[in-house]
Amino acid sequence: MAASDVVMSFMLLVSIYGILSLGLNIKYGHTGLLDFGHVGFYLIGAYTAALFVLGPDDPSDFTTYVVGLGELPVIGTWGTAILAATLLAGLIGGLVALPTIRLREDYLAITVLGVSVIFQRIIQSESWLANGPDALRGYSPPLQGPFPLTMETGLDAALFGIFVAVVWAVVTGGLGRLHTANDTTRWPVARLYTLGTFGLARRRGAWSASRVAAVAGLVAGVLTTALMATLARLLAVGAIVSLYAWVVALAFVAHHYRDLGGREWAVGVALGTGLLVALLPLPVVEAVGLKIAATLGLLAALVASYYYAVTRTEWVADVKLAVVGVGAMWFVSLWYFLLPTLGPLGRGDVGGALNVLVQNLVWALRFGGDGGIGYTLVVIGDLTATIDYTRFQLAGFLLFLAGLYYVLELAVQSPFGRVLRAVRNDETVVKSLGKDPFVYKVQSMVIGSALGGFAGALWAMYAQGLTFTTFAPRVTFITLLIMFVGGAGNNKGMILGAGIFWAFQQATTQLASYFPPAIRVNIQAFRLVIVGVLFLLILYYLPEGLLGRDDHTTPAETQPEPEPEATTEAD
Repeated sequence: MAASDVVMSFMLLVSIYGILSLGLNIKYGHTGLLDFGHVGFYLIGAYTAALFVLGPDDPSDFTTYVVGLGELPVIGTWGTAILAATLLAGLIGGLVALPTIRLREDYLAITVLGVSVIFQRIIQSESWLANGPDALRGYSPPLQGPFPLTMETGLDAALFGIFVAVVWAVVTGGLGRLHTANDTTRWPVARLYTLGTFGLARRRGAWSASRVAAVAGLVAGVLTTALMATLARLLAVGAIVSLYAWVVALAFVAHHYRDLGGREWAVGVALGTGLLVALLPLPVVEAVGLKIAATLGLLAALVASYYYAVTRTEWVADVKLAVVGVGAMWFVSLWYFLLPTLGPLGRGDVGGALNVLVQNLVWALRFGGDGGIGYTLVVIGDLTATIDYTRFQLAGFLLFLAGLYYVLELAVQSPFGRVLRAVRNDETVVKSLGKDPFVYKVQSMVIGSALGGFAGALWAMYAQGLTFTTFAPRVTFITLLIMFVGGAGNNKGMILGAGIFWAFQQATTQLASYFPPAIRVNIQAFRLVIVGVLFLLILYYLPEGLLGRDDHTTPAETQPEPEPEATTEAD
């Protein structure tokens, strides 16, 4: 499997858990409601969506469920299923909140945890409802039939156009946020933004950045559909979309770390390289005991070196988190671009190495397989390119995540959001201003639970099968970890936290593959212990998270008003 395919799966999980964490962040981060039962609404959303798209129950297939609405027009579609899952989870969240919301914070957390366990046990024990302890399966995600796309029909061209439209809009939206930030003159962000928006950026005075991004994505999608229908230039378009995303990502990295000097970058690169060296015994050493001892020893030496540098060198201590970020990006870059080419290079196959490199660079396309369009490139060799369903599904999930993030940002910056934060900080002040904290707490529970149901519907679509064990209480604590890692009350932090958690999950899964099956299972189970320790370390050393709490204070509220300009007698 190419590294880009691993990243696709990773991004799908980040999208689902990002939405799930945004729901919990509304409850706790913005309102102060500690909900240990958030997974219960995740469960409700997943099973509701599945029951809407399943066909009528057929006893001969050994699957039993209360109702299947999949054959009903409109009602049995995924759009209706997601909407129903969201509304039902929000409604039940409000009903659960009515008798419990007046409880003290710790009692509220324990009570809602008990409610989520009740939901899970109902699914497990009531076989007539959703197949009981066995998996609920027999449904498919939407629009899966035409994939992988071969560009032989107009439908293939249209679906690829939709994929490009979504990716282009999301990437351009992020570039627009960067363009409006300060100090972007050090990079050609403005020129890139103009090109990415097809000149629409010049209408900035009349259109918001989000509207410009949406229209730019629509234009890109229409152009792609027309180009595919006439010329079928799949590889060219996929390369353009992929490189555009890579350039925007580099611009973000350059902007985020613009204050770091050469020595800080050198420490970060050394840290990432040291991590790669510490993991080399896993694929190289054959003896299991020696493999574990060597890896742990090198990792201990790397951590000790970093600790020594932080405690003994002042300038390293000032940027200790920044160099870790640089080291992580450098390590991922080596894993993504360099390591896949080592095998072909070791055999003296330069063309094969370039072939693998192109496959990972052009991440928008899937290479290999029987279907697709064949290409023969100089030096690189033969390539078979297509669009698989995973990439199309990812585009939809990213659209959902970006849209919900945008709506929540508007909500928390509105007067409603300010009242939620006031409830979190001091209910007495809220009451003195004539607001009822109870009402706002219930509304927060409804919104957060609805987002949990939305995430559950996406999980049902992604997993294509549901079991009650998936919705154990640990999911809530994983979501709490994501929230605290990113920063409670910070919507951007939810996406960052989800990315860090699933990067850890993917990395440990790959590392475990170097061990025998018996040990592999123990390593994957030991991850929960590591997650628990990480949770404690975050709470102790970084209680505000990596990005800190965002109270959405406007510049006008934080900066003093400018002094009036001096006037002259001529004025």
